[in-house]
Amino acid sequence: MASAIAALLLALALPLGAATTAPHPPLIAAAADATADADGLGDLVTPPPAAPETETWWNSLSSARQAELIEDDPVLVGNLDGVPFDVRDEVNRAVLAERISDIGSALTNGMGKAAAVQSAQTLRMLNEIDESLDREDGTPKRRLIVLDTEFPGKAAVALGDLEQADFISVLVPGALLSVREHMSEWTKVTADLYAEQEAWQSTFDDERTVATVSWIGYQTPDVTNAIGLDLAEAGATALSSFVNGIKSLRPGAEPYISVFAHSYGATATTYALSRGWMSIDALAMMGSPGGDVSDVSGLAVPDDRVWVGEAPWDPFVNSAFFGIDPSAPSFGAKRMSVSGAADPVTGAALSASVGHDWYLEPGTESLRNLSLIGIDRGDFVTEGTSDDQLKTLALLAE
Repeated sequence: MASAIAALLLALALPLGAATTAPHPPLIAAAADATADADGLGDLVTPPPAAPETETWWNSLSSARQAELIEDDPVLVGNLDGVPFDVRDEVNRAVLAERISDIGSALTNGMGKAAAVQSAQTLRMLNEIDESLDREDGTPKRRLIVLDTEFPGKAAVALGDLEQADFISVLVPGALLSVREHMSEWTKVTADLYAEQEAWQSTFDDERTVATVSWIGYQTPDVTNAIGLDLAEAGATALSSFVNGIKSLRPGAEPYISVFAHSYGATATTYALSRGWMSIDALAMMGSPGGDVSDVSGLAVPDDRVWVGEAPWDPFVNSAFFGIDPSAPSFGAKRMSVSGAADPVTGAALSASVGHDWYLEPGTESLRNLSLIGIDRGDFVTEGTSDDQLKTLALLAE
């Protein structure tokens, strides 16, 4: 049993040979002498599994065998792209509850000062994840589909039905936005986006459904490590595996997937898209410090579905700190206004985004535009010009 789990872990820690597929992020260090068992795991891990292979392998197991694997290594199963999200949610919630209980008990029983400080920091992070799972009556279900309980942690919470939704929007954060400090807040933003998209679907009398994902699935940089691209590459790897995992569970009926990337998260996202590790249907970047691709044609996204938003007093926009500035005309992205205006469809007053951290606030023109991008209504996105009203009236008249 243990040897089978170790073999799969070892595979996940190795890069894939196919250039068009993202390498899987290592979840846990594996035993070097691991061997596979009779469940066909050896075939699965040579070469290392992509999400569709994992999905096929998982479904080939009996319920009893799946339960055994969950018991043996819940951390692996709860984070394995290709395993059903309901399974991952149930497993991850159990792991989270157990870790919170264990650390709380250890702190109560006493430990050295340094260990206590570290444990308290980790407990705060875990409680932040737990808080992000709280939901009010009438709001969409939440599922914990990524969980790393080791500080600084990783997590992702899905709102809505990823298995059935027609439109899925993934929010990717940038520097200084950590699981410990911001997971519940990032999930609130995701809930605001979900509500806004549902409202637009009602406005357009469109019965297609939405889902959103609060994703902090990589270590975001802080002031000590924000200069390099190592974390961006790690984020690109993890994000690609996650997006490909969604697609693997929807063969023949893939959803419309959008990624909304803020700050350094935009750098990580373009890294994945420029290498062909994943493909998506739409991309919006806010406050981007640049990336390593020269124009939209180098991204695995349709050219006409790439947007960029820049707020005044945002110190990172136009910096091209990590490469080409996506707002440069030569890059070819569409302009997404974030400056505030009257909504040309509803007439509602939309507030402006100012600085680096105000792109996702409720009632902003920015969140309004992101919501429309995520439901494939990009034609209604405002560009901050006098033509917005006329363009919208023409679209509504069609």
